[in-house]
Amino acid sequence: MSAQTHTAARAQKLLRRKGALTPLILVMGFIGASLRYLLECALPANGGFPAATLVINIFGCFVLELVNQYVGRRMHLPGALVKSLGVGLVGAFTTISAFSTECLAFLQAGEVGLWAAYIVATLTTTFLASLAGHAACRGLDARRLARIERHREAIHRTHATRRAKVMREADRAKGQARNAFAQEWGKDREGNPTAEDSSAEDEGGKR
Repeated sequence: MSAQTHTAARAQKLLRRKGALTPLILVMGFIGASLRYLLECALPANGGFPAATLVINIFGCFVLELVNQYVGRRMHLPGALVKSLGVGLVGAFTTISAFSTECLAFLQAGEVGLWAAYIVATLTTTFLASLAGHAACRGLDARRLARIERHREAIHRTHATRRAKVMREADRAKGQARNAFAQEWGKDREGNPTAEDSSAEDEGGKR
């Protein structure tokens, strides 16, 4: 076993331990909250439309669908790691509380149009992001199944080729054995006549 394989097996064993979920959620939560903070710094609202929160929730819905529908079901990762990705990483990255607070701020400021637009945009785009994540999962599943099918076909072709090669070698060996037997039999006929040949010669002599 190589050092890399040994390290991977040890990591898998650690991630499957009973107490692995809490530290994983803490680490993933730190990463998700940090990413959200960086995005909010890159897209400040400045009293206008909160684009950062909208983008965060859209991306979070898309990623959460991937985590739940593909990573958790198809990649055979430890359950603690998958749960920490959803609860910790995506949960800390997305924010329904900021969305609610910003909606309330629009109402308090009398910005009914922005309030309505923000709610409609958030509900519509996050739902579409979830649908896109689901479609992406189906596409990944289709590619995975196609890859598995190609691998099976390659194995079948390899076995068929080997079987045909073995059959050709067996037929060749049979043919060589048959030719050798025919040659030996011909030599025996030339050197030692058979009983039929001997009786034929005796009848000819009597006549």
